[in-house]
Amino acid sequence: MPRALTVQEIEDFRSDLIEVAKDLFAERGFDGVTLRAIASELGCSPMTPYRYFENKDAIFVAVQTEGFRIFGARVAAAAQSEADPLERLRALSRAYLAFALEEPALYRVMFQLERPDMDLLAEEQHRQSVESTWHPLLETLTELVASGVFEGDPLTLAHLCWVDLHGLVTLHLAGRLKFERSLQDLVDPLFEARVRASLARPQGVPR
Repeated sequence: MPRALTVQEIEDFRSDLIEVAKDLFAERGFDGVTLRAIASELGCSPMTPYRYFENKDAIFVAVQTEGFRIFGARVAAAAQSEADPLERLRALSRAYLAFALEEPALYRVMFQLERPDMDLLAEEQHRQSVESTWHPLLETLTELVASGVFEGDPLTLAHLCWVDLHGLVTLHLAGRLKFERSLQDLVDPLFEARVRASLARPQGVPR
């Protein structure tokens, strides 16, 4: 009979397992990963992961949730770094791109892989982690529209900003930015283009 694990041992192993699973899911996709493969990478018995997670679906959800937790912390820090909403939007854009560059495997699992069906508790936890990354962007666009700097529906503008960033990141991670421009070359032009498209009027010009 295995001995009882301490809380710290459980947390440490779960963290190690999530780190290994992240890379495997990103490389092989959900269907290409088995618990045996995860155990092999961890150097443990094939049955050991079952002491920490019910099945592969639960591991995948844990990887996604951990990714959004880290991403949410980055986004929150960027939002708090700028009082001016226009500069905050720039900071949020840069934080999004920086996360994708620093955590490409997590980004792929979070945004490019299908996730399994979840039970209600896991679904709620996952929803909360996703929303933590979305609210700062939406709140910033709402503030810009309310102050008359941007024109349009904040929710629509927030979606368009997200699409801009995701498209650029996806092309970069797929190695498709090959036409004499890198991701770094395009970060600021992408931001400026979105700002120009959303401006209610030139700055300093009354209605």
